Amino acid sequence: MKASILRHPTESMATTLRKLAARAESVAAADVYGSGALIENFEQRLATMLGKPAALFLPSGTLAQPLALRIHSDQRNQRGVALHPSSHLVLHEQAGYQQLWGLQGKLVGQRNKVLTLADIEQLNPAALAALVLELPMREIGGQLPQWQDLLAQVDWARRHNLAVHFDGARLWHCPAYYDKSLAEISALADSVYVSLYKDIGGIAGAVLAGEDDFIAQAKIWSRRAGGNLISFYPYILAAEQGLEENLASITDAVLYAQQLGPLLATVCGVQVNPPQPQAAMFHLHIERDANELANVIADYAEQHEIITLPKPRGIDSEGRAICEISVGRSTMAHPPEFWRKHLAACLTATS
Repeated sequence: MKASILRHPTESMATTLRKLAARAESVAAADVYGSGALIENFEQRLATMLGKPAALFLPSGTLAQPLALRIHSDQRNQRGVALHPSSHLVLHEQAGYQQLWGLQGKLVGQRNKVLTLADIEQLNPAALAALVLELPMREIGGQLPQWQDLLAQVDWARRHNLAVHFDGARLWHCPAYYDKSLAEISALADSVYVSLYKDIGGIAGAVLAGEDDFIAQAKIWSRRAGGNLISFYPYILAAEQGLEENLASITDAVLYAQQLGPLLATVCGVQVNPPQPQAAMFHLHIERDANELANVIADYAEQHEIITLPKPRGIDSEGRAICEISVGRSTMAHPPEFWRKHLAACLTATS
């Protein structure tokens, strides 16, 4: 098995399914269209973790987030939603929130910088129903607003009768940075989405949490949108397994990333964004052609059985390749110096 800097140890599909089959032995029955002890107990567990009265399991965040925003929009009779230019809804969903859900995006803030209160104060609140805050902000290396500024942003929204929605795909990282519980952080928002496959390591799936009436509406919208599948039990079992295996390690992963990032920045031709990581992730901007770098990474992994980097996910304004480091149990199986040594060796190799 290759050593990998990326998140958690990988396993085969067969191994995963065997583990889930063993787990299923203690489950009396599958969920059926959102009902049954398996799914209802899981949803209540996540609702409690997030400090909300209710929660809903959904197949993806791409469904969960515009669904939440549509409910907030209907409640306020407005179609505008404030989004940072790096939002997943803006960059990676083919404008679904507009084309399918009838919402209107109002971009706020600078593409490569964390959102601030000063940015938000430039908005016209009369044209908005909701403010979307991503915690942490994936496209800029997992950056987060300072706690007091986050409070001020939420207060601005409240004073203008806007709903606050957290894009919390990686919200699991935030307690370590803010020194607050998931529930304390989520208390700032009307609705919260979390991913169950990224840091948690499930197969797929998402949870949307909020007040009872909000989740009741979310169930209706999920049915309308085709998200209410007859059974979700493989995904729920995998999410339960992932929570057991990975949740407790995420705080350690944040602390590890805070050591690893500055160390990797000492490698020639490497810049870390942000310079001091705030989450269990950060970006490396590397002075190499992206295609060439992808070949070098693959060759190094083949020769040394060590994956030092993921494939580049883009290039920056200066033409440098961008690689995203997501820290997990696999990363932490080796000391930060191990990854620094092998990154330096990989980048001096030729494809």
